[in-house]
Amino acid sequence: MLSLPLLAPPANVYVYAQEALDPNVIWARRVGMWTVAEAPSRTVDSVAEVRLSLRFERPAAAGPGLVQLLFFHSSELSLLGTTDSDGRRALCCTDRAAAAGACRRAGMLVVRGDGEADEQQPGVWVRDVPFRGPEATGAVDATVRVSRSGVHYLLLASCAPSTGSVLVSGSTAWLNPHGYLPAELYAFLPFFGAMAALYSALLALWVGLCVRHRSLLLPLQVYIGGVILLGWLEAVTWYRDYDLFNAGGSRGVVPIVLGVLASTAKKTVSRLLLLVVCLGYGVVRPTLGATPIDEHTDRRAEQLDSAGTSGH
Repeated sequence: MLSLPLLAPPANVYVYAQEALDPNVIWARRVGMWTVAEAPSRTVDSVAEVRLSLRFERPAAAGPGLVQLLFFHSSELSLLGTTDSDGRRALCCTDRAAAAGACRRAGMLVVRGDGEADEQQPGVWVRDVPFRGPEATGAVDATVRVSRSGVHYLLLASCAPSTGSVLVSGSTAWLNPHGYLPAELYAFLPFFGAMAALYSALLALWVGLCVRHRSLLLPLQVYIGGVILLGWLEAVTWYRDYDLFNAGGSRGVVPIVLGVLASTAKKTVSRLLLLVVCLGYGVVRPTLGATPIDEHTDRRAEQLDSAGTSGH
């Protein structure tokens, strides 16, 4: 049975700590990448590449085996795999598929077309890690450059049953020209930066107006200031989260928790305020109190009473 788990990126530096890659299992990573020329933000020494530093160890090596690494653009997915007589698509070449001529060698990934592209050219980049005889260890240290913008995949595959379980250690780092942030998440960085600046200006303006008119403030206006403060906290927290992600390649737990809590609190309070305003709180008063309107009404009533008395 072929297992192909597609792992969503919680970071752009993936660390493997003695993780077991079993036979007929494929690990897949998917990340959006920019080329240096097309990146929305870059520096003088910007690069667009994936750095691989992996070690493979077989705890119970008994015979020859093979682990393969593939790196490719999403447009080249059609170059991978074959379809058997039952219409099922398989990425690993089996004995049955090899006998039918659908692939060349059993126990390997099926890559059609330009499967031998080098690290500087487009195509499917393939790196084999063979285990000859009882050999128990292998390694890959390579840098693969990104030549086209878009979604890219990195596969780690063990298609040969004779390979046995392989423990994977090391890391893979995905570097965009602007940093570690995946291309599909980069827009959040300037967005939350702009939102934080706008909320800062709005909060300063609101506080200034509240101080200036503090004698006339309604409780509702104080609560609105609290909602603006929560919005500012949310924008600042998410901006810091993406900034740290871009700089270091991983996301911290604290910024995510604070961002979610601030966002939830802001939405809850703002909707409660809308509800209470619709019910009249802070807008409708039980009495107008001693106002000039009341005094004028009282004088007019006295004049009418006097006129009625004199008429009698």
